[in-house]
Amino acid sequence: MGHRLPNHQGKCVNLHGHQYVLEVVLEGEVDTVKDSPSVGMVMDYGDLKNILDEQVHEICDHAFMVAESDSLMMDFYRKNSQLKHVVVAFESTAENIAKWIFGRLREEIAILPGKIELLSVQLWETPYNSARVVGEFI
Repeated sequence: MGHRLPNHQGKCVNLHGHQYVLEVVLEGEVDTVKDSPSVGMVMDYGDLKNILDEQVHEICDHAFMVAESDSLMMDFYRKNSQLKHVVVAFESTAENIAKWIFGRLREEIAILPGKIELLSVQLWETPYNSARVVGEFI
């Protein structure tokens, strides 16, 4: 996904992109129901993947995240609306993106059957830099 930080004093003021990596930590009770398709699991990874695809990947993959306060980029996307972009109400720092993802996932996980809780989301912007959001601090 691409983004820019319009108020940044360095290179990030320019359009650029990242190959973000997302780590999601859940907590819950392990299914112990005999012959259940999810016996031994808190949540089927396939189900989690479907939520991640719908709530994050399909929205952000090959898109540009633009803050609604970034008039330069908002003007560009008004004229080029066919280009994939995501308008958000915040500066697209790794910290804010992680918080946004946490909120999207928490809503989806809350409606699942069972006692599953989203504990944290960690978004790696590079192999060396990440932002982690923990539920209790939201």
